[in-house]
Amino acid sequence: MIFGKKKKSTDNKSSAGTEIEVPNLEIKASGVNKDEAVGLLIACRQLPGYPLAILLVTNAINTRADRILIDFSAQGAVARYRVDGIWESLPAMDRATADALLVVWKKILGLNPAERKARQDGKFATNFRDIDWVISFMSTGVPSGERVLFTIERKKPVLKTLTDLGMRDAVQETLKGMLNGDKGMVVISAPATHGLPTTWRIALENADKFVRDWVLIENKKNQEPDIINVTEYFYEDGGDSAEQVFDKVRLKQPDVYVLPSLIGPQIVEAVLGQIHKEHKHMVTRIVASDAVDALIQILKGNPKHAKALLGVAQGVLNQRLIRRLCESCKQAYQPTPQLLQKLGLPAGRVPKLYKPTIPPPPEQRVDAKGNPIEIEICKKCNGRGYFGRMALFELLVVDDNMRKAFAQLIEKPDELRKFVKQAGHSGFFEEGVLACALGQTSLEELQRILQGK
Repeated sequence: MIFGKKKKSTDNKSSAGTEIEVPNLEIKASGVNKDEAVGLLIACRQLPGYPLAILLVTNAINTRADRILIDFSAQGAVARYRVDGIWESLPAMDRATADALLVVWKKILGLNPAERKARQDGKFATNFRDIDWVISFMSTGVPSGERVLFTIERKKPVLKTLTDLGMRDAVQETLKGMLNGDKGMVVISAPATHGLPTTWRIALENADKFVRDWVLIENKKNQEPDIINVTEYFYEDGGDSAEQVFDKVRLKQPDVYVLPSLIGPQIVEAVLGQIHKEHKHMVTRIVASDAVDALIQILKGNPKHAKALLGVAQGVLNQRLIRRLCESCKQAYQPTPQLLQKLGLPAGRVPKLYKPTIPPPPEQRVDAKGNPIEIEICKKCNGRGYFGRMALFELLVVDDNMRKAFAQLIEKPDELRKFVKQAGHSGFFEEGVLACALGQTSLEELQRILQGK
């Protein structure tokens, strides 16, 4: 049994001697000579840990995981998959089995299997289930032993539009108006691990870049995937500084400056000058818990230019990822008037809400006499009750009244959030309740997301 699943018998055996079926996984390691990579792969196929190493990755893809985490200790190792943002533990492995698995991946990627403390990074491309994947590998020593992380991504993004992300039409219209405006600053933000790079890419790709010149300035070592019709310029250690790159870019008279980070006070001052004197526009991003936090961070992080930045701020987008209910097994129920009132919904407006179907754990699947009973598990979500994720968005429109409130209450964020709500801003709770009313997610999931705020 591998990761709790029985496999068909073949000539391959795990390090524990269990006969298993190993998928044929073509591996193209990055940074390794092609001929050397082929030789390494052939040699690794003869190692005892190879079957488990391949199953670790292919099973992750089959379960829709985007991360694999393995924590090693002196006694053994525990592997986990991240599915729809939730970590799921796999059966524990003894140390010999886990080490054999790790040796295979380090050898395939041209890394040093004997190095268990220093950080090592690798990457490989593969095609599995007729989909091209890019999988990153990272291992590093930790106090308890060693930690290994696989990051699994599709080569071609699946999410391409704001609608794909779950953004309502009304929010899209307002956001696009801000992105396509001038003489201002638009901020895109999200908490860590809540999809900021994806939303950043899609928001920029859905802006109007055909009648205006958009340029992006970023550190070469942080280079990200190309964005259609956005010209990239890079600064780097040992090369042109950010200030030198900006001076060159400014001579080209772009219309919109795209800054993944505000870089430093000199760049901020230079962009502000372009906004005020030349009616240019700026789009930036930041990791933040909500829209209020995002703008506060930008203002506090640039105290010398805080007043000017607040003056040009037009809007702040923030998002939080939330699991979608499985359409195949979600259960409808009639909410009580008291619950609707608590949610701020008029009585009778929402006849049904939905909740996930979660089967009881195996030890509870017994009859009155303690005999095991068979319980049907949803084949689509595999009993998780959820399938995929969407984003909840809050878009803070910064007008003159909002600017005054930020200037006065910047040291009192809770009071600032109360003002924002009283001003009619639709936050995560309101957006989440709407998603529940539409049957997209559950109140339990909304509560989990809000508590993690």
